Amino acid sequence: MAPALTDDTHQIFEHEGLLWRRLPGCASTFEEFVEAGAQWMEIFHETQWNPWRKDELQPASDRARAVREEWTRAEPGHRVMTEEEVAAWMVDLDREHEARRAADEARWARDKERYSKSREQARYALLEREASRAHLVREIDGLRSGQIFPGMPPDARAKRTAELEADHARNEAGIAALADTVGDAETVVDEYGRLPRDRRPLTLVGYDCRRRFRVEELQASISAQHLKIAGEQDRTKKSSLRATVAGMERELAALIAVPRLTPEDMCADCDTPMVQHLSAGSDARGCPYWPVRAARMKEAWERVRLILEHAKPAEPAQPKSEPLATLPGNLGIGEVIERLKDLQAKHPDAVVMRGRANRWELWPAEKQQGGSADQTSS
Repeated sequence: MAPALTDDTHQIFEHEGLLWRRLPGCASTFEEFVEAGAQWMEIFHETQWNPWRKDELQPASDRARAVREEWTRAEPGHRVMTEEEVAAWMVDLDREHEARRAADEARWARDKERYSKSREQARYALLEREASRAHLVREIDGLRSGQIFPGMPPDARAKRTAELEADHARNEAGIAALADTVGDAETVVDEYGRLPRDRRPLTLVGYDCRRRFRVEELQASISAQHLKIAGEQDRTKKSSLRATVAGMERELAALIAVPRLTPEDMCADCDTPMVQHLSAGSDARGCPYWPVRAARMKEAWERVRLILEHAKPAEPAQPKSEPLATLPGNLGIGEVIERLKDLQAKHPDAVVMRGRANRWELWPAEKQQGGSADQTSS
């Protein structure tokens, strides 16, 4: 990069409208200065999105900052802002932010009046069908090219392709009908008057937080599992632990591989990137607001409710009543009378009944009715 102009002692360089010169005694080139600035910003954004890389990238960040500090601004009369000037600048930024917020809130209050639940539901259905379109097109193309199910017999492949093409035609007809109702999906407001573009920054924050938490959770769990594997002697248990770790590592790798996203990459209605919706159609990663997906979730929850309901512990059985005392049926009459006299002293209000196995049983008076039933059943 050629210098913009030269004085007697320093070369002055221009980059993006700003003038720079190297400090005395420093050796970095202007190309290194520009590259260090780009690298520092890239590291900043990368560690904002993937905070677990901060330690890994810290040396590179320090080197880039050191190069940047070897240069200073070169505009005539340029000076660093004072603390008071910085504070005033921040106040101006706050005012601008508040003004934009007030304008948005006024628009939301106004647009609440044009909210239409039927149009909102039609928008959900349209988005779901558009996701299904992407899924169907991929599957049809894969079957035609042989990339999907390469071992499938030709007649089965032709039949399946024809079925998917019919599904695709019906889906396209549904998209056309819904598009007439919805119009521009980006102009459909929710019940609070917010447009999809108003909601996407919030769904991005939600996804970012959920992703960070899950990555950190998986990293800790994988480390703990590796320690368990190292200490486990049983081969079967060790194999099971390794399978568990492999699943965790696949999930972790997929999360880490997610590129840095912007609000435009997000679903406006849930904290999921749209690319995941488009790759899933109405399946597990579809938006929970989409009609088919919502119906499946409702059905699944109903099944869970029924399972939990049937899994409730049964009421504890009432303890079986037992007689106060029993006498064998093969005793002589005299011995029976003597024993009954002793029992009468202990249980003066008891009644004697014929029990099972030809026994005599002594029951409380309030059990007489139940005892009679027992006697009858015996």
